[in-house]
Parts: sequence; C-alpha cells; structure tokens
Amino acid sequence: MIRKLPSLVLLSSLLLVAALTVLPSQASAESLSFPSAGERQGVHTFKVARLAGRSIERAVVRVGSRRWSVPVARVRAGSRQGFVRIRTYRVSQRGGVSGRRSRRRASLTVVTRRISAPSGSCGGSGLFKFGSWPGGCWRPYADDSPFNLRLPASPRVAGNSDAVVGRVLGFGKLQNLQAGAADTEDDWSAPVYYPEPSDPLFTVRCMERWGRCEVEGMQVRIPDQARAAAGGDGHIVVVDQASGWEYDFWQVRSKPRGGGELNISWGGRTRLDGDGLDSNSTGAMFGRLAGIIRAPELEVGEINHALYMVASCDSGEFVYPAMKTGRSCSSIGRSNQDAPPLGSRFQLDMSDAQIAALAVPAWKKTVLRAMAHYGLYMGDTGSGSWAIQAESGSSYTSFGYEDPLVTFARDQDVPAWNGRRVFDMADGVDWQRHLRLIDPCVTQRTC
Repeated sequence: MIRKLPSLVLLSSLLLVAALTVLPSQASAESLSFPSAGERQGVHTFKVARLAGRSIERAVVRVGSRRWSVPVARVRAGSRQGFVRIRTYRVSQRGGVSGRRSRRRASLTVVTRRISAPSGSCGGSGLFKFGSWPGGCWRPYADDSPFNLRLPASPRVAGNSDAVVGRVLGFGKLQNLQAGAADTEDDWSAPVYYPEPSDPLFTVRCMERWGRCEVEGMQVRIPDQARAAAGGDGHIVVVDQASGWEYDFWQVRSKPRGGGELNISWGGRTRLDGDGLDSNSTGAMFGRLAGIIRAPELEVGEINHALYMVASCDSGEFVYPAMKTGRSCSSIGRSNQDAPPLGSRFQLDMSDAQIAALAVPAWKKTVLRAMAHYGLYMGDTGSGSWAIQAESGSSYTSFGYEDPLVTFARDQDVPAWNGRRVFDMADGVDWQRHLRLIDPCVTQRTC
C-alpha cells in the first residue's frame, strides 16, 4: 500500500524517476509496463506474471501524469503470485497527497534484468551462476554425444519394435509433466547448481558399500542455498565450469551449511564437454543433465537434444548408450518378454508438418518435435508407467525465485490442478501408431 507522502519526499521520488529515464540502460536491463487490470475502491490490480524469472531493480506506478516509487520487495512478492495490488491517491496541486482515491488510468513500470544467460550465449566456461542461468539455446555435452545427435531421415527400426512399443504402452499412459512440484516429495527430478569460487567446499562421502564410488573423497563447491530434490532420489547436480565436470549425486543425506562432508548414497561424474555417459547416479549411468527439459527451451520453442525417459521396468538387459540395467520386470513379478532394454531409443515417427497439424498446444509441439528429431532414451526404471522429465524447480526456488516452468505454464494457461500446473503429455497423439523403437546400431553408428 502507498501511504501519504510529504511533498518533499514525493518531489524526490519524482526526480528519481526522471533521472532513471535518462540514464543509459545496461544491455541486460529491460523496462516492462503493466496496465491496471482493474480498480476497486482506489486499489489497482496489476498482472505481473511476466516478472517471474527476472531480477527486479526498480518499480514505479503512474496515475495520469503523476508517478510514485513502489517498494521492490512488494513487487517481487507479487510476481510469485502473478499479481500485485497497489492503492493509489490523487496528488493535489500543491504537491501533497490527498485522501481522495484516484480512478484515473494507472500503469506499473518495472525495471528488470532477465535471470538467464546473455542473449545468444549457449555455453562457455564460467558463464552460468546463481541469477544467470542457461538460456534456451544451451545444451550440455559435445555435439557428437548420443543425446545431441539427430536421428537420420530413415533410421533402422528394431525388428521387435511393435512388440516393445506395445509393452511400454501397456505400462500405462505417458505421464504428465507437472510444474510446481519443487520442494515436495513428488520431485523425482534433479536440481542443477552452478557454483562460484566463493561457495562452500564439500568433501563427498558415499554411504553405501556397493564397491568403488567414483566421487568418494572428491571436493566440490556447492552454494549454501542449494537443496536436493525432495523426492526419494534426492538428486543434486553440480556443474563445475572451471574443471568441466558435472557431478551427479544420488540421495543427498547431509549437506551442512558452510561446507564440510557431503553425505550421499551414491554418485558419479561426467565431462560437460564429453558424451554425457558413465556417471553412476541413474540406472543407465547417463549424466543427470541428459535429456532434461528446461523451461527456457519451451520458451524459445526448440529442444535440440533427445529426451530422458523413465519406464516401469526393463528386460533385464541393456543396450548402448546404457552401461547397466535397471529394475527388471521379472524382479517385480512381471514377464521380461518384449520389455525394453535399458538404453532403448524410441522415436516419434511424425514429420514436422504432421506435428504442426495436431490440435495440441504449441509447447507440446516443441516436445513432440524433439521426440521426432532426436528421440527418447530410456535412462532409468521405476515409474508407474512411462514418463519424460524436466529440470527440478528447486534449481531456482532454492534461491528464492519462482520455478520458470511454473511461470511458463501460467503464461501459457496450462491447466492448474491441486496447486500445480499440469502439462498433458498423453492426449492428442496416436502413440500406438507413431512411437517406434530404433535399432541400437543407429546410435552406435554401425549401420
């Protein structure tokens, strides 16, 4: 709420606003304007969902020719809800503020900085950190990584494709993606952190006795604010840009403030500029960044990599690029017959024109094109049916920012249910007709 202001304070505020309008703006700064969405008894409502994912520097409300500064904390809090309400008053001719509420047209102007990598920058050592996260065009791993290679125009299809696809679809419908599960027990994905040299130093301790844990005793910097995913897998991914290593930690048990011992059940690491393999924190030993959907990719409408897929169980075997098996179907009382081996690569066999013609939202067409161009790699088991994964929102909420996937979902009017936004993945596609299993030789580049 804006209180009555002395004339001198009001004049100072106006001079400050005037000065801001003539200062040269920095490259990443941007002014966003929000017209009043409605007024009741002098209180204007401004819809500010676009502010989520941005750093707010200054805010000014304008009523007619008059302007007032608005506390940044108030606007920041409103951005998490999607709206902010501000009471406005009519300014008297002598510069004071009267108690008469104004019904004149109002607008809110906010100076922001987008919280992402600089425009057009997709990678590079030391580029990303808290408040400056990767943009939509960035992808991890080398261009010849299995996850970054497009499928050929007519890839060889596995001889048992129909049977395996039928088995996968028999597990159940493709699960929906949810935005808003961060920091809840339903978060089975992985938050990603980009430490700085000043962040606390941790020594990794693997608590399970399964043999050699490759990250045992290694030292890694992690921001104090970083939290593990709250689901049972308790993942944390740390990208050390100075060394070029991605550290993947499974079931983080203890992370003391200020550094010390990081106790985890197990973990691994892989080169950020490598193939994205041989990191022991997923069933297939994929790097945890492999195939994860990020909100900035949906925003730009392009995903330039394969997707990470989880299915209920596997055949008890694995194929490249997996390096071991996950949970076999026989281990949970089912038959292994026609179950997919871990590492299986599926493809949506549809052209861009066919996808464009579907009666589904634009965001879904972005995901479907990635399935058609790059495919889906089965990287783990345990899902009730089968699913793809997005980056954990804890990557952002750990630092007090809204999950950008929530912001995107709200902006796209993705339906809300039980306090979350639900991306309907299954409907609108004939999966039985268009999903197929690619022969492993295609990924190995031996056929």
